[in-house]
This record gives sequence, C-alpha cells and structure tokens, in this order.
Amino acid sequence: MIGGAAIDPKQVLGPKQVLVFDGDDKVRRGMVQLLGSEGLGLSVTAVAELSFARDLSQERTFAVALIDLDSPERLSGLELVRLVRQHSPLTAVFVLSAQKTFEGAVLAMRAGANDLIIKTPDQLEYLKHRVSEVCAVPGDQPAFGGDPVVLSEILAVQEEFLHRLMDVSRHLAERESEEPTAGDLLLDPSARVLIVEPDGWLQAQLTNSLEGELLIRGAASGGHGLDLASSGKFQIAFVCDRLPDLPGRTVVSALKSQSPDTIILIFSRPIDAQHPGRIDVIEGSREIPLIPEFHDPRQLAERFEELLEAFHKKSRERRYLVAFRKQNYDLLRRYAEIKQKLSTRT
Repeated sequence: MIGGAAIDPKQVLGPKQVLVFDGDDKVRRGMVQLLGSEGLGLSVTAVAELSFARDLSQERTFAVALIDLDSPERLSGLELVRLVRQHSPLTAVFVLSAQKTFEGAVLAMRAGANDLIIKTPDQLEYLKHRVSEVCAVPGDQPAFGGDPVVLSEILAVQEEFLHRLMDVSRHLAERESEEPTAGDLLLDPSARVLIVEPDGWLQAQLTNSLEGELLIRGAASGGHGLDLASSGKFQIAFVCDRLPDLPGRTVVSALKSQSPDTIILIFSRPIDAQHPGRIDVIEGSREIPLIPEFHDPRQLAERFEELLEAFHKKSRERRYLVAFRKQNYDLLRRYAEIKQKLSTRT
C-alpha cells in the first residue's frame, strides 16, 4: 500500500516496475520519492508486510526488487530474495542493509541477490544509478502491444511446453540410472544428519532409537551448526526453534542457502504430556507439519526412512534440473526474456 491506497494485483504492468520491501516507513517513503514520479519516474510498490511482499513477488514480474535484509527480523529478508529469484530470474534483486556485514553479504549473494547496498546517504546515488540502469528503455521505444488474452494464452502454452520438455528429460535420465532406495540410505554409514540444539537431547535420543545406523552430528549453537554445514554435506538437518545465539528460523534460512538438497526441519521440544512440541519440514517458504504433536523421539525415528526418501527425491530432482539447465541454457535464457516481456504486458 502506497499513501494509503490499495494495490490492485491485476493492474497492467510496464517495464519500469519496482518492488520495495522494508519495515521502516521512512525508508519506504524515501524510496518512493527517490525512484518514483518525482525521481526516476518509475512505478514503485512499497510494502512493509512480508506476507504481502511474498504474494506480490509471485503475482507480478518486477524489473527491480529492493529488499531489506532484516525486515521484519534479522536476515528474514533472505526468504523473499529466494522467492523473487525463483519466480522471476530476470528481476534485479538488490538487498538493503543498515550495516555492512560479511555474513549478510555472503548469505544475500547465496540466496540470489545481485548486489547488497548499505542504507547510508552516500549510497543513494549508487542505488539510484543501479536501478536506473536496470529500468532504462533503450531509445525510449514504445512498449510492445498486443491482445492481453492472446498474450496470456501464449504464456500458458510456453509454460506447458517447458514442463513437458522437462518431464521427458527426467524420464530419460531415470531410465539411464539406477538410484539407491531409502532403505539403502538408511544402512549407509555415510548418511549424515545434523541436529542443532542447545543440549544434545534429541541427538542422544535419536542415536539410541536408530541404533547408531546413521552418522549424527550435533551443534549446540546456530553458528556452530552453520560451520558444520559449510564443511560437509548433510542429508537431513534438525534445527531447534530456541538456540542461544540465533533464532532457529534464521539458521534454517542460512542452511537452505548453503545446502539446497538437505531436508531441513525445525522443531520445538515437548514440555510435558499436555504441552507437546512439534516438528515441521521446511519446503520453500512453507512449514509442512511432520509431527504436529511431538511427545517422544521414537515418533521421529519411525519417520526417518520417509525423510531419507524425501532427500533422495529432492536431490534427484535437483540433479535433473541442473542437467536440464546446462543442456538447454540458451533456450531457457531466451524463454525467460520473452516470458518477462509478455508478463509485464498481460
């Protein structure tokens, strides 16, 4: 919402659309003034709510997205960076930060940001230049016209064609390779599990329940967990929602950036019989309940083969996608360019 006016998600978009997500009202108003009609003449959509920004990023295609790294809490802007990058590969994503930190810059780039810009007065011209550079229309040519209904049909056919092409590629790859089963992974001593929790409670209980069939590494803090994840690959990672140094969800976001194949779960400990904990699987921006009422680690041990199978499937899909992108890079690049042009005019 800008100036109290509701935004219609179906409004016609042009090539100079900019999304600004920041919890600071002064920053939002400043960006509207800097980049809007009185500045570069761009159409600026400035929002404060993460959920609203998330919806907009999936409904629209923006030329530029300016995303505050720490709105509404530390490093939580990384989730939106990943969503924008996934939905619109050609959108220029600039992460805004109140202070220059190595950790923030690394995580932002891993999430898919094009640049990290510090929110200081001396950086305003640089920010303005970067946005202007992306939104410039060579020769100030008129936008491509056409029947919106026909353009929508073209987009739909393009999407279906791409999905069918990927399905064919996947089926061919499956025929050429034999993958291990979840049971094989469960017996594989190289299968690695990371548990990030303050006191080792879940690690001890799970090790006993699984009789030492897996290599389980424990970390007593979020920082230690991230260090372990950066030094080796884990099939599954459990993160406690309460850690001594970082919020559990911040650690989850960082792990997702470091290891896209890993199945990541966030859990809360049971207090007593009347107050159970819960375990959720993190899938994209969603939290999918695995054990809504978590009373005993044996409940988790019973679902372990299912989790390893999920890792196997996720890893396989990622390999297919990487191979497909590598084999069809030029086609996908041209497809993305055409899709953006059509999306902004339907």
